[in-house]
Amino acid sequence: MPIYQYSAFDSSGKEVKGVIDAPNAQNAQGKLKKQNLYIKELKEDTAKRDRELFPFLSKIINRIPRKDIGLFARQLATLLGAGIAINDALSDIVEQTNNKQFQKIIIEVKSQIIEGKSLSESLAQHGDIFPPIYENMVKIGEATGNYESLLGRLADVEDKNADLRGKVTSSLVYPIIMLVMSIGTVLFLLTFVIPQITSIFKNFDAPLPLPTRIVMWWSDLMISTWPLMVFGILGAVYGVYAFKKTQAGKIKMDQFLIKMPVFGKLLIKLEVSRFTRNLGILLLSNVPLLKALEIVTATAGNEVFRKELQLASKKVEEGNKLIDSLKNSTFIPHMIKGMMSAGESTDRLGELTIKAADIQENELDTTIRGLTAALQPIIIVFLGGVVFFILISVMLPIFKLSSLIQ
Repeated sequence: MPIYQYSAFDSSGKEVKGVIDAPNAQNAQGKLKKQNLYIKELKEDTAKRDRELFPFLSKIINRIPRKDIGLFARQLATLLGAGIAINDALSDIVEQTNNKQFQKIIIEVKSQIIEGKSLSESLAQHGDIFPPIYENMVKIGEATGNYESLLGRLADVEDKNADLRGKVTSSLVYPIIMLVMSIGTVLFLLTFVIPQITSIFKNFDAPLPLPTRIVMWWSDLMISTWPLMVFGILGAVYGVYAFKKTQAGKIKMDQFLIKMPVFGKLLIKLEVSRFTRNLGILLLSNVPLLKALEIVTATAGNEVFRKELQLASKKVEEGNKLIDSLKNSTFIPHMIKGMMSAGESTDRLGELTIKAADIQENELDTTIRGLTAALQPIIIVFLGGVVFFILISVMLPIFKLSSLIQ
């Protein structure tokens, strides 16, 4: 069903903007008139077509925060738990959602349900927004009628993942700002300050110290080749992006990332934390182990880890225990393997996997705080040293010229 954007006036003369779904423009006008809205402008929304034609660009421009998706799951759980019909519940959520792009997605989901699809099938049509765990958890809710607890668990997963991302982001914001400002200072010195000062030195027929000659060479190189450098950086970024789009490239890039000092361990802990949390939630929701492994494998962010999970799934399918299938994993630590082993032995795999996720997240939090504490002085010392070297290279010939004049 098409979606229309509208601009209208209410009975008090206040301008109202929004979106509405309708079979055609005439029907959309009728719906708006029933709401006592006087239409100023009505046009069909092109967001769905844009997503289909330009998926990558649309994903960047129309990005929907995960916290909004988690809130959607919690709101839907509450409304369905209160006995409200799915169509009415989705309509209520549309009205409460501030993100216009997400409003359109929810309206599309509602339209597909009206056309006869189930909620799980409708969510699966938007896999870039709702990962496979949503489709499968909702399928269980449809089979058991227990939407509230299952959607609530999905909301908990989103909250936990958002919390992890927030910790990683907030811990890196300050070092990144420092790094950008310091690099900007160095570039300003090399491209504006140094050329003006060194032009004075060139008027004297005295040999310049080595540090001064090095800085002058840096400065001349940047001024004369900056267009080439800019295009080179852009080309390198595009090359890395294009390489990563290939299967072999993604594996190579992910292998490189997990082998990076300090950051590699952080990425591994992040992947394992997300894996254990999702797996535990699925198992507690009575999803069969093999199906749960299939879902968490599809949502793995690192290709190397995904290969490990695919191999483990194959072994479980052949009749092996989960812990035996994961024993050669280079990602999952021995502590988590031990808790999974205990869970399999006592039929508490889902519960103990969730506890393992809690422990892993605490370790991740400690790692992030340690990384932040270590990065700040390293950046300060390194870039402070670069600035000091530039200043010394300027001061040395000044001292030398002063002595010659005297």
